[in-house]
Amino acid sequence: MSESLQLSGELVHKLQDVLVEHDERCHDPLVTVQYMSAISGYLLGSQPIPEAKRQEFLGQLAAFMRHVHDDVVRQQQAQQVASPQQSPQEAFGVWRPGDP
Repeated sequence: MSESLQLSGELVHKLQDVLVEHDERCHDPLVTVQYMSAISGYLLGSQPIPEAKRQEFLGQLAAFMRHVHDDVVRQQQAQQVASPQQSPQEAFGVWRPGDP
């Protein structure tokens, strides 16, 4: 497998946009994920390589996908901890005309 990939939110959105042009249901990211998995399987299955090597690569892809997934989840959790959303403040008291 490649040593490094240039993955970005922009690339992901562009790929999703292409899939939406093909199938409007791809506005749902879970449908997009299914297409991307099917495309990966199609491309790998089309390669003229021995079956054992294909199966090995398929296992590596599954592990790689899990690694990327877990990394994204960790980053999102870290961002939420770093900047917690403020809960709405409860209002209490009496307002009178002329109060600031």
